[in-house]
Amino acid sequence: MKRLLLLDDAAVVNDLFASLLRAELDIDVTPMASVGELEHVLAQGTRFDVALVDLSFPEERRTGMDALLSLHLSSPATILAVITQGDTFVAQLLRDVWELLPIATVVSKSAPIAFQIAQVRQLVNTGSAPIDPSVQPLLPTSRAESRSLAAFEHLVVHVGHAKLWQALLEGPEDVSYRDVVHATGLRLNTVKNYRAQLLPELLNHRLDDPSLREMQAFAVRCRPIFLTLIAQVRGRSRAR
Repeated sequence: MKRLLLLDDAAVVNDLFASLLRAELDIDVTPMASVGELEHVLAQGTRFDVALVDLSFPEERRTGMDALLSLHLSSPATILAVITQGDTFVAQLLRDVWELLPIATVVSKSAPIAFQIAQVRQLVNTGSAPIDPSVQPLLPTSRAESRSLAAFEHLVVHVGHAKLWQALLEGPEDVSYRDVVHATGLRLNTVKNYRAQLLPELLNHRLDDPSLREMQAFAVRCRPIFLTLIAQVRGRSRAR
C-alpha cells in the first residue's frame, strides 16, 4: 500500500481530507501539522511515496519550502505536490518551489473535494496530475532552466557572501546597509561590492537590480537553501 504524507497546519485538512483520501483511494495517509514534526520523522528514516504539502505555517519560522526541500533531499523518489489556498501572500513562494523543486502538481483548497480527490488519485497512480486551474495563473508558463538548487551555489561563493545573506536573513524587515554593516563587521563599500557581484546571478532568479529589501525577501522565501549553503561555505573555510 502506498504511503502519502499530508502536511498542513489546518486541522480540518488533516482530519477530514485525510479520512476521505483513505476511504476513496485505499492508501496509507499520514497527516502532520508542523514542519518540525516532519523533519523529526524524516531523521528517523521514515519515507513516503507521495507528499502533499501546504506552504504557509504561521506558527513556525519554517515554510512549505523547508518541508519540500527536506523531503526531496532525504528521499528523491518521493513525489512532491503542493496544496494551497493560493493566496497572494504565498504566490511568490509557490513560484519558487515550483521552479526549484520537482513539484508534480498543485492542488487548490478552494476546489471541490471531488476534484481534489481525483487529482490526488491521479498523482498516486501516475506520479503527476493536472494543476488546478484556479492556481495556474500564479505559476510561470514554463520552468526557467537557469533556476535550480545548483544555481544557488553561485550566490554564496565565499564567506563574504555568506555573511551578507546571513545578515539579510536575520535583519529587520526594513533592513538597511547600516544593519548589514553592523551585523557582518564588513565595511560599507565591501557590502556594496558583494551585492554588485551577485547581480548577474540574481537575474537568473528574476531579480533585476534588486534593493536590499528585495534581496532579503528572496532570502527569506528560500531560507533553507541559503542556510545550507552558508553552512557549507563556512565549513570549507574552517577546514582550510
